[in-house]
Amino acid sequence: MRYYIPMFAGLYNAMRPVTETILRLLSGAALMVHGWPKITNPFGATDMVAQLGFVPAGFWSVALSVTEFGGGLLLFIGLFTRLAALGTFIILAVAAYTHGIVWQQGWSGAESVLIWAAVNLYFVARGGGRYSLDGYRGKEI
Repeated sequence: MRYYIPMFAGLYNAMRPVTETILRLLSGAALMVHGWPKITNPFGATDMVAQLGFVPAGFWSVALSVTEFGGGLLLFIGLFTRLAALGTFIILAVAAYTHGIVWQQGWSGAESVLIWAAVNLYFVARGGGRYSLDGYRGKEI
């Protein structure tokens, strides 16, 4: 990469792993907070997933709960980051569709979920980074 102001190259390169870590930590924490009510009541979303056409609804409610909370935890610690980010990206993509199209909230209903989905897609592509358990172990999926 060539920079318009080359003297900042060292700063940018030093900041990259730190900013990726902050983004991963925030995304994981937000997913855990959002998933906490679901993981404490895994069948609580059964009616919602049934309305969206997911069958059997009980299974998909539990899968949503585990993926949202567990995926957030894995993202937070940076373990199996790509797999966790893929699962959470899929959930967020469905949520964006649900808010934007099914519930007819349009862009305003889907905007934050789309941004959050994009963050998780980033970690599907990039992995956990230097300051993650994946990075510490030297292995990634």
